[in-house]
Amino acid sequence: MSENGLLSLFQNKENVLENVLQKTPFGFSLINEDYVFEFANEAWLKIVQKENHEILGKRIFDIFPETETNLLSIFENVKNTKVPFYAPEQNIKLERKGLLQDVFFNFVYQPIYTESGEFQYFASVVIEVTDLITTRNKIKNDEERLRLATESSHTATWDLNLKTFDIIHSSYLSKIFGYNEGEQISHQQMRDHLCEEDRINIVEKAFEKALQTGVYQYEARLIDKVQNEKWISTNGKVFFEHDGIPSRMVGVMQDITQRKTSEILLQQSHHQLNTAMVASKLGRFDMDYETQHKYNFSPRFLEILGYDSQTETISSEVFEKHIHKNFVQLRLDALKAAKQTGDLFYQTKIVLRDGTQKWIEIYGKLLEPIDGRKAYISGTIRDITENKNYEKNIRESEKKYRFLADAIPQIVWIGEKDGQLTYFNKATMDYSGKNYNDFLDGDGWLEIVHPDEQQENIRLWAKSIRTKKPFFFEHRFRNKDNEYRWFLSRAFPDLDEAGNVKKWVGTSTDIDDMKRQEKQKNDFIKMANHELKTPVTTIKGYVQLLKKMRGDSEDKFLVNSLNTIENQVNKLNVLIGDLLDISRMEAGNLPLNKKEFSLLGLVTETIEDIKASEQSHHINFELKHPTDIEVYADKDRITQVLNNLLTNAIKYSPTSKMVNVELFVEEEYAVVSVEDFGIGMDHEELNKIFERFYRVSGDDEETFPGFGIGLFIVKDILDRHDGKITVISKKEQGSRFSFFLPLGKNKNSK
Repeated sequence: MSENGLLSLFQNKENVLENVLQKTPFGFSLINEDYVFEFANEAWLKIVQKENHEILGKRIFDIFPETETNLLSIFENVKNTKVPFYAPEQNIKLERKGLLQDVFFNFVYQPIYTESGEFQYFASVVIEVTDLITTRNKIKNDEERLRLATESSHTATWDLNLKTFDIIHSSYLSKIFGYNEGEQISHQQMRDHLCEEDRINIVEKAFEKALQTGVYQYEARLIDKVQNEKWISTNGKVFFEHDGIPSRMVGVMQDITQRKTSEILLQQSHHQLNTAMVASKLGRFDMDYETQHKYNFSPRFLEILGYDSQTETISSEVFEKHIHKNFVQLRLDALKAAKQTGDLFYQTKIVLRDGTQKWIEIYGKLLEPIDGRKAYISGTIRDITENKNYEKNIRESEKKYRFLADAIPQIVWIGEKDGQLTYFNKATMDYSGKNYNDFLDGDGWLEIVHPDEQQENIRLWAKSIRTKKPFFFEHRFRNKDNEYRWFLSRAFPDLDEAGNVKKWVGTSTDIDDMKRQEKQKNDFIKMANHELKTPVTTIKGYVQLLKKMRGDSEDKFLVNSLNTIENQVNKLNVLIGDLLDISRMEAGNLPLNKKEFSLLGLVTETIEDIKASEQSHHINFELKHPTDIEVYADKDRITQVLNNLLTNAIKYSPTSKMVNVELFVEEEYAVVSVEDFGIGMDHEELNKIFERFYRVSGDDEETFPGFGIGLFIVKDILDRHDGKITVISKKEQGSRFSFFLPLGKNKNSK
């Protein structure tokens, strides 16, 4: 590995690389120019039988004084020549367990320099081979024992005959290539497993170089027998004959897949980080915490400060000169806080060279000193001028709208997504006589609501919060004179793109005068209903008496006149009944007499009654269910619903004489639909037809008499049965009304 490669590896801030170095099977340490240890991995500590605290920060010759004679000259030579020192099978006397012993190591001392050429570290790679040397001294020809010793550190050995290309290898090498341990593989098989690109560009070139230099080294990829991609590292030595012809190459091989994978992941992580920073327009810097000098500026950092990253550079003190004078203390406070929390965060104004002002946001982490380095802050810088201007516009807009809200006489209020009310306009305080905090604290809002409506107010508001549906409620508010007036409160949710509630905006409108007028009207309707019913009943009785006496008369004019009078009296009775129903509905007193009955029978009877009185249209009926359908409801009120829909279908179909009725089941509902082919309605009319006193108009409004209360009554009746009504309509094509009654409800249902 090159000097720059090692330097990059050791300066890496990611824990994953440190973990890789700690877990390597060979010893590894870093020694500075004063011969002081700054790093040693677990394998190295195990070799010398020391603990971390006994090594780090101490001179090598103070710990191992017996090595100074041999190593000092080697270190000086490596440092001066910048040439790594390779020392295989070095004999060093070490004191172990109180005894001075001969210990053998394979050493590599690699000098590491900074980018400016200054010496920084000795990198020491150590593999103890004491056991191998001892074994070789005892049994010189036992190469198998040598291979077993190296494989104990997950290192395979091989011996290649450069004349015949026969190869002898340890069993672990077979395992690296995906074969069973002990299974012999040829040199050509090994070459065939190499990735072609690496074989051509790396391995073959390293092989040619080794024949010249005697040193064989490379890292390359292979595809093993079971198609797994692996990384291998090979180190070998070429042996030459007397005439200089290479005859033998001996070396070791290691599976370095885990290390390489970590390096690749680290590179990808850096790439992704850089991509994210570019996409988010973040600048990066490092800062000496003590001096506050900044370094390692990214191009974006310079751009934010108004410098050309291609042609300009800045000193480490320039940033502070751009801080707006009003924010100097804020920055100092943030730096002090960072020492306590480890997090640096502040927003400040800066002044560029041309006098332009910007808002920036600084965020960083205080990194504790490691390996003798000083603590420093690694951070990012972001231009938030646009955000700050947006926030300013929002505040100004909010101020303007609060002024408008306070200027209108209507009560306006705003709630958070959880329903907590956080704003009330001036009209609220003017009406209630309370101050703003009275409404924000506790149940201040409920205190002005009449006690009789408080629980229902809470229930409906909670339901709206839960369902995200608009809130509507009529309730009484107490004013500053302790008098109650009726208000209509409405609130609508402000939803984001995902359909989540951001806030609630509500208004409360004084409808007390309207309620009083409504009461007067209802009282009048009740009185009129009572006063009209007696004479109408009398007229109907006399008409029926006359029909019995003169029904068979040959005077056709008389007979037709009596029938006409009776029909009009019946219509007047229906109208009087509708007006009375409206009064009952508004008072909440519409009686319901529920019982089980056949819906098929009710539809059939109602159609026959309509046919008897209205012979101008043909009514088709179709049962779309295999059996009769029974419901639990008020039979008279459901008859009233169907009768209203049928008479409307006939009334609003002056040119078409066909009406279709269907009865069927849909999900948990019994459904009756009435379809006509008359004047139809547009979208605007569909939104209003169930309102009280709304009338659909045609080309000639006098063609369609009525007060517009029938569908209002229909909807209320169905609501009281937990049912519903729908309508589909097109202008000049007709309408289809369908009402739904729940199935499965009996007299024991709540």
